[in-house]
Amino acid sequence: MRSRSRRRWPWLILCLALLLAGQVWLSIRINSISAAIQVSNDVLFVPSPALVKTACLGFDNLLSDIFWLRTIRYVFNQQKGPKHFRMLKDMLDVVTCLDPYSCDVYVRGGCWLYEDAEDANDGVGFLERGLQFVPKQVLNRWEIAFHLGKCLREEVHDEKNATRYFQMALQMPHAPRALMLAVAAGYQRLEKFEEAKKLWKEARDTTGDPKIRNAANKRVQQIEITQKTIGLLQQKVDAFTKAHGRSPHSLSEVVASGLLDKVPAAPLSGEYTLDAASGRVHYLYIPQDLMSYR
Repeated sequence: MRSRSRRRWPWLILCLALLLAGQVWLSIRINSISAAIQVSNDVLFVPSPALVKTACLGFDNLLSDIFWLRTIRYVFNQQKGPKHFRMLKDMLDVVTCLDPYSCDVYVRGGCWLYEDAEDANDGVGFLERGLQFVPKQVLNRWEIAFHLGKCLREEVHDEKNATRYFQMALQMPHAPRALMLAVAAGYQRLEKFEEAKKLWKEARDTTGDPKIRNAANKRVQQIEITQKTIGLLQQKVDAFTKAHGRSPHSLSEVVASGLLDKVPAAPLSGEYTLDAASGRVHYLYIPQDLMSYR
């Protein structure tokens, strides 16, 4: 027994030495790869995701965490504006190449791209990639769709697709019911008045917050007024068409004819417009930050 035990010791010592050597080598390897990204304000180079993926030798998640921490430090060392975040997208690409399934990376990274770096296109693309790769069973996956809608609504002014993503987020597991407010607002702006009214009424009747209840009730009233006003304006347009044998070119022409005193104001910074080709009156929503350009 003793001789057999003595024979085991050299092998144990050798294995321990190899493990220690491997640990030292791995530490040096990780530091050399992760040091390729500097976190100062003067970042000059970020290695390509493919290069990092090849060099990490299977330690994808570990390297992903290291690069993610460096990306966070980089973001918080910058000032707001596109010229200060030139390397952000490249850094996020490295992180998601190593770990393409992290929901939090897509949520935070997407927000940094469209809010801090002020690059809505990159923000939308990054968030869409998140929806593609993050598994459906991830609890907060709805946040990716929500921020896609937020970016498209506030930065791109694409209300149709913004509402589509808000609706997608609302239908995902664990999404808060309060998202119906964003969907309802989108429907209202897109003239889907009955769908909007249904959601505003649901919010009004189910919330325990008096502020939300009052706001939702106000929106229901706005929609009903808008629908009624569109109907009255359409009657005036039809009367003009009957009297002149053609559709008016605008609502201003209906006013000039004496059939209408003035074009009434529309809610939510919108306006009532006339599609001259079809002769139909519409409600047009105008984002607040575009009002100054009109």
